[in-house]
Amino acid sequence: MKNPVLKLSPGAIKLKGLLGQALQRSAVNRLRRVNYKQLVDPFRFRNETDGAWRCEFWGKIVRSAILTNFSLQDAELARCIEETVRDIISTQTPDGCISSYPVELQTGRWDIWGRKYVLLGLLRYYDYCSEDPRVKQCCCDLLDHLMTQVGPTQKSILACGEHGGLAASSILGAVVGVYRISKQQRYLDFAQYIVQQGASQKHNIFTAAKNGIPPAELGNGKAYEMTSCFQGLAELHQIAPNPEYVDICKKYFQAVRDREIFVTGIAGGKDRVGEFWFDGASKQTRSDVGGLGETCITTTWLHYCERILGLDSDISAAEQAERALYNGILGAMSPDGSSWTHVNPTPLTGGGWKAPAVDQIQRCFGTPFGGNDCCLAQGPEGLALAPGLAVIPRKHSVTLNLFEPLTAELPDGVRIEITGNYPITPEASVRMTAANPHALVVRIPSFTQSVTLNKQAVNFTPGKYLTLERTWLPSDELTLKFDFSLKEIPAPDQSPYIALKRGPLVLANDSRGRNSTWNRHVQETWKGIELCDYASAGNEMRPENTLTVWLPNNR
Repeated sequence: MKNPVLKLSPGAIKLKGLLGQALQRSAVNRLRRVNYKQLVDPFRFRNETDGAWRCEFWGKIVRSAILTNFSLQDAELARCIEETVRDIISTQTPDGCISSYPVELQTGRWDIWGRKYVLLGLLRYYDYCSEDPRVKQCCCDLLDHLMTQVGPTQKSILACGEHGGLAASSILGAVVGVYRISKQQRYLDFAQYIVQQGASQKHNIFTAAKNGIPPAELGNGKAYEMTSCFQGLAELHQIAPNPEYVDICKKYFQAVRDREIFVTGIAGGKDRVGEFWFDGASKQTRSDVGGLGETCITTTWLHYCERILGLDSDISAAEQAERALYNGILGAMSPDGSSWTHVNPTPLTGGGWKAPAVDQIQRCFGTPFGGNDCCLAQGPEGLALAPGLAVIPRKHSVTLNLFEPLTAELPDGVRIEITGNYPITPEASVRMTAANPHALVVRIPSFTQSVTLNKQAVNFTPGKYLTLERTWLPSDELTLKFDFSLKEIPAPDQSPYIALKRGPLVLANDSRGRNSTWNRHVQETWKGIELCDYASAGNEMRPENTLTVWLPNNR
């Protein structure tokens, strides 16, 4: 790949604003407290016979713990990670299998989906903790065993698992990861086999996306699983470059961005827990289109935005990431970080409330396993992606996508510091030092008012990247000032509603009103209606604490 992202040292990027503080609370009040032994038990006993997706929790939670700890360097969390990785490896049988399903049920229901997440957890460990040869061998053996069950001369991957092949085919990215660390051709061949099958019994979703079929009509529309397949295709391009893959991935990104993402950076609809593409952008003011937005989709969308930034630095992917992080992700987390929502408040036109994920999923399906839920597992992962999205180092250049206070100690002796209190206050100052000339590539949000370097005005174009190349001195200061006046967003379906934004923050009316006993990050008033940031709205997470995002425009 041209000018790839450079590898960072542990703790290299420290976020210190809203996202950084939330990351700390997530580590202390959620990830440290997980019963990791319980997560391994389904693989230890292979007793999953009811298809209740216990198989996904170990990989989801462990990969989020690893990425969180990579930023925070938390000794207690590191201990949990080391112990549970050893534990999951101990469940591997001599044939290489790690599965929560008994032999007679393997490759059915969520089995391959679960094996995917085991691989993703182990690959994350290998990449971020230790290049332990035992971990690499475990991944290879796991995949070799799966390839005796599924593949060109075995059972078709489209005949496996849920959602017409989407869930099983989403293992693509993990297969690419195993090839990346092992360089064994058979794994690259298997990845290309998965792509050739097209990920869905209905049609080849990659070809369909390239031909302009909208997301809701790809496969069965299952958003999370589908996006994971496209994410895998983008990752395959990184190790086996193919211009067609880039075209497909970009077209899918643009279609989802334009047709599915809500004003809050969240997406999903149709069923009770908001898990399908459903032309959601045009339906987000309605109350008859299922739950509005699953946290698993938000996290997977962030992963996909990261992949799009890796393909061609599309600034709209960074804009989407910022919107999702400061609204969808922070708005789904309880104030102490211990809980997350599954579906977001529905309807967004008033009366909805942020229910804890375990409560929501229990009402819909019953609790599958020890109080776990897919979104409770995925939320911390979305949050942990923030540091890597904020600062992206490449050879001779650094890209800044987020502006909350941070420090970054980067390769080649490059150091970045951002001060201010973005996105609460409308100014951010950037200092960069580097031993050699470096390009600082800065995302310029659409609401940027001015940019100065050492108090001298710099020409810029809102909604574009600004590139400044020079020998950076410790005294150099780049300052961005933003327009945080309220911006009205008309409803996409021309219904009589308005949403309000203040910089990157979506605002909402909270049922607690002017009551001064609860904390919120920002407060505004619009036509006499009290507003606060979406992340703070409804954060008591109980039915009495409702919120409204789309406000009636009838005054």
